Amino acid sequence: MRRWLFALAGAALAAALLWRPLAAWWCLDLGNLAFVRGDRASAAESFSRGLRFEPQWHSLLEDHGRAVLEVEPAIALSEFRQADCGEPCDAEAGDAESLLGRAQDAVNDYLAAHAVQRLAAAVSRLAAAGRYDEAIALERALAARLGSGMLVEADLATAYYTIGTLDEQAASRTGVRRPDYRADAIRSFRRASTLAPFNEGYLLALGFAESAWGDRRAARAAFERVLDLHPHQSDAERGLGKLGISPQDAR
Repeated sequence: MRRWLFALAGAALAAALLWRPLAAWWCLDLGNLAFVRGDRASAAESFSRGLRFEPQWHSLLEDHGRAVLEVEPAIALSEFRQADCGEPCDAEAGDAESLLGRAQDAVNDYLAAHAVQRLAAAVSRLAAAGRYDEAIALERALAARLGSGMLVEADLATAYYTIGTLDEQAASRTGVRRPDYRADAIRSFRRASTLAPFNEGYLLALGFAESAWGDRRAARAAFERVLDLHPHQSDAERGLGKLGISPQDAR
């Protein structure tokens, strides 16, 4: 009889000690299932309920941050910081910072997490939402953080090409709000072409931007440079044609 009493007492003690972690774990599981289904609101509700049982659980903090990232980036950022899970949390903090318009802080987080590809995804997400100024600021902050050297120059050229492309998109979709977008696009494409002088994509972008909004002579030089690298390249020949220049007349 005494053994039964000890067993019951042990079970009661275990229940008293473990019911909160078990409840939190159940909420975590339910939240992850909802998140996988794409139901972020239900996921956030489950994670929030779990945090009431275990306020310091890092997995609950991180997952709740992911669930509310798009609608409450400031809360998400705070929870990623509290979760302190290393590079994954740094990358997610970068996502939150980018949505909050804090370009330099976002870049710092992405670089700390070795997650430059995630930065590119954040730029695409902002551009798709029409938030061009923030997308451009993010790329400019990255360019400012990159150092020097042969390997870095390739990344820097890509950053400037992306900036130019975003400026170009913004110029065509936002009208007269920022007329200097087009001049910025030309400058960025020129910088990318200077850093990567054998990249025909950058040269073509520069040539078409110059022919549309800038200096026709600079456009011709860019297209001719492409033809020097790749004779009879069709886009370069088309660009010259738009300028009224026959490829045979090109140098």
